[in-house]
Amino acid sequence: MVIRKEKLDFLRLEDIDSASNGIVIMPIAEYLQVKGNQNTLHARSFYSLLLIKSGNLMMVADKRMYAMGRHDIVSISCNCVCSFQHHVPVEGCIILFTEAFFMQRYNTEVIHYFNFLKCNQMHGFVLTSDEIERCIHLMELMQVEYDIAKLGSREVLRNYLNILLQMLGRQITKNFGFVQMDEKEERIVAFETLVDENYKHKRFPSFYAERLNISVNYLNRICREKRAISCGALIRDRIVLEAERLLYHTFKTVKEIAFELGFENVPYFITFFKAKKGRSPEEFRKNQET
Repeated sequence: MVIRKEKLDFLRLEDIDSASNGIVIMPIAEYLQVKGNQNTLHARSFYSLLLIKSGNLMMVADKRMYAMGRHDIVSISCNCVCSFQHHVPVEGCIILFTEAFFMQRYNTEVIHYFNFLKCNQMHGFVLTSDEIERCIHLMELMQVEYDIAKLGSREVLRNYLNILLQMLGRQITKNFGFVQMDEKEERIVAFETLVDENYKHKRFPSFYAERLNISVNYLNRICREKRAISCGALIRDRIVLEAERLLYHTFKTVKEIAFELGFENVPYFITFFKAKKGRSPEEFRKNQET
């Protein structure tokens, strides 16, 4: 099922709780009613961790539909476009937090160790029953601490969050291997962040290499080493991802999408998109509707 809007709204924590101060913890059922989250598409400026205790929840995230059930735990990155649906009562907890909240204690390298939190990614965790119970217990402690809001609660919540992310990150490491945060990985993470901020108007690697104070050749070499892709291809992939989101989730015309993504020439945008996806933007949209 395709959900479309005139445009994609950008959801901030302040839209959910004006006094959020970097973190919000609430029952999932309550979250679904805030700002009409149910059936409503949003891009978001915060990270999310969801845990289902009972019931079922359908989620659409970047064109893919996911069914969540009892004891499922999912992380959603910032900037991911998603919506939720549920037809039966659902019980669980959701933790929403900004990078700034986490970084008040931990340095930049730490958050990128948790590779399931990286931009434009959603991850479901396969945990043992004991691991699930520990996560439930920890999230319940966080809910209590969030609700009492006493002096020092933010620091307590930050510590709890670090423990929870370490537990989930351990599962990622076990299944997919540890991402070594060396100097090259730091450069790539910085490059990916810059791309996410500038891809609509800056398509050439030279801009990013200059911002990172490295040569284009070196940037390309470490991209191939760490991501198995050239730096130019990484930029193009980000543009195509946003084009797919707009084609899939909005009623905007191909011309409007082209201009929004910085293409002054619509035929060139169509050629660019087709070269990456093997079909024109209109063909892509029609295929999603069938």
